[in-house]
Amino acid sequence: MPTRTDQGATPVDRVVWADVAKGACIILVVLWHVVVKHYLRIDWRIDLPVPGAWGLLGEQLLPLRMPLFFTLSGIFAANAVARPWRVAGRPRIVRNLYLYGTWLLVHTALLALVPGFPTDRATGLGGLLAQLTVTPSNLWYLYALALYFALAKALRRVHPAVLLAASGALSAVAATGLLNSPGNRGQVYQNLVFFLAGVHLRPHLQRWAAGATGRRLAATGTAYAVALAAMALAGAESRPGVWLLVSVVAVAFGLTAAARAARLPVIGGALARLGRRTLPIYVIHMPVLALLHRLLAGPVADLNRPARVLLAAGYPVLLTALVLALSLAVHRGLTAAGARWLFDLPRRAGTDHNREGETMSRSHAPALPDRARVEEAAWWLSGRVVRTPVLSCPAIDRLAGARILLKAENLQTGGSYKMRGAMLAVGRLAADGHTGVVAQSTGNHAVAVALAARRHGLAATVVLPVDAAPVKVARARAAGARVVLAGTTVEERLAAARQLADADGHPLVDAYDHPDVVAGQGSASLELIEEAERAGTPLDALVVPVGGGGGVAGACLAAAGTPIEVYGVEPVGCDSLARSLAAGRPTPVAPAPTIADGLRPSCVGDLPFAIARDAVRGVVRVDDEAIAEAFRLLLLELKVLVEPSGAAGLAGALRLAARSGDPEGVPQSAGGAEGGRPARYRTVGVVLTGGNVEAELVARLAGGPVADLARMEGVAA
Repeated sequence: MPTRTDQGATPVDRVVWADVAKGACIILVVLWHVVVKHYLRIDWRIDLPVPGAWGLLGEQLLPLRMPLFFTLSGIFAANAVARPWRVAGRPRIVRNLYLYGTWLLVHTALLALVPGFPTDRATGLGGLLAQLTVTPSNLWYLYALALYFALAKALRRVHPAVLLAASGALSAVAATGLLNSPGNRGQVYQNLVFFLAGVHLRPHLQRWAAGATGRRLAATGTAYAVALAAMALAGAESRPGVWLLVSVVAVAFGLTAAARAARLPVIGGALARLGRRTLPIYVIHMPVLALLHRLLAGPVADLNRPARVLLAAGYPVLLTALVLALSLAVHRGLTAAGARWLFDLPRRAGTDHNREGETMSRSHAPALPDRARVEEAAWWLSGRVVRTPVLSCPAIDRLAGARILLKAENLQTGGSYKMRGAMLAVGRLAADGHTGVVAQSTGNHAVAVALAARRHGLAATVVLPVDAAPVKVARARAAGARVVLAGTTVEERLAAARQLADADGHPLVDAYDHPDVVAGQGSASLELIEEAERAGTPLDALVVPVGGGGGVAGACLAAAGTPIEVYGVEPVGCDSLARSLAAGRPTPVAPAPTIADGLRPSCVGDLPFAIARDAVRGVVRVDDEAIAEAFRLLLLELKVLVEPSGAAGLAGALRLAARSGDPEGVPQSAGGAEGGRPARYRTVGVVLTGGNVEAELVARLAGGPVADLARMEGVAA
């Protein structure tokens, strides 16, 4: 039976449900402020309990709003906690403190213009300094995020049970009012446990969301209502642990509701879009609400009684929608005016920022990418691509005579690890203001670029060969791309793609000769390395199939500074990397027919070769028989469907682990000389690069013989 070393594989819809939850949370935050700071301060004079009902509803949602928000924040921060301080510190700590300080000054200035508005505003230098340091203001969420992340990272080696127990005790005591908690300090105490739960219980929370059903939604909703009623009837809100337990039930309900809502295209889509824009809403909505309070409170109170009765019931909803819309409009106006510094750290020389302020190296930097670039890419991609599981199978281990860990990128969005590099490269271009992209490939990269462009709202044009597999053409079009068919060789496709890029004024995203693509593909290897380390089975070797070389170059970067030896795998007769290593320069070949047609570029890319020539341990050549056998092993023993190009990785790992004496099977060393037998490896990692394969080819491969299969269209590069 197959086993997993990563039990917390991210489900495909992870981003959607998480963003849906964030969208719902920001609506509830704004609604609460509308109710308590504006609505309940209007003299309605209607002799009906409607205003009180709105206030009561807001109070019942208190255990849900911020605990759920911080749980989600912890989930998104989980990978970053494992990154080096120099990578994660600036975007996760410095950035949030910068935004907190900047917007605290903005709020202090603007809210001084509305002195009657009920909010925690500093009126002197001492008060301002206190809010900047120990008594956070209404912007305390940003303050808490920086503090929580610093604590989570500093204490990452402490057992999660100890951290959760200690932070839970702090939350329970803070809820009783026993701690001195001026301003929003009490909220900071109470919500740390939820952030840490998101960080350390992320796999469990993801599985909970992935398994959300209507029955679970009803059960958790009922449990939440019963817990609220019991707490109110017993007057137990301030008793130690009661508020914490109710909040835990509320978070379970919130995650379930978000996962269910994510499956509703209209509602889920609207909430997810809002959830990706929570920062500008959070920092802008209070001054907007203060202005509306000044403009509307008097006129609304002066309406005649029938008008007040009609307005009272739906007024909080209407005003919440108005505040959200105005906040987003102000954000658009400020960014259009060049005030991006209000929403992100000022740029440093040599770095770029995406629109969410997450730092990455410049794509046009002359220096080669390094391991830090891959770490940054992995952090940025967290939540944007699937964190695929790492699989193992005792039968394969016995055959290899070593532990084989398989990174199942065939389960990635778009069916291949190409989504990683495409999402990173397209995300940067979107942040730089580009409105479209162009790409060429025999399939997987083109589909990935099309999907990434759709995610970022860009137009995509992809060039595919005239004999491309129909399923690839259909998938690219389904992703919203304009598909152009050109030639049968990479040179013909590149010429067409460059012509289209020049005509449209859109950048060309190369399938492997691009630093963001290399770093993105490398994030798959980095995750595999990290998962193996956490499972107590660190890798001795890492094996990656080679087409244009982006994946193996990324693997070399991910393994830099470790004892892991990286090997590329090429089909016999398609061994451009092996020949390039021997020649000391990129060397083209006339690719031979192979069922792994995703590994048939005529020449390894210049950038991948520059990275791999001094870092890769060697190249293993495999024939179609070995690839087909690896395909059947994966299908029959592990129940995993991969494309032949992905199965080539396992074929290479099996040959490597067996330390074959066949000269063709001996890895070609990075220096170009034939290497001796490789050291005996205990654990070998393999990146299963993709799973897009034609049904006819699957049927023929599963049947056994591989003669003439190379003439069939397999999978895309």
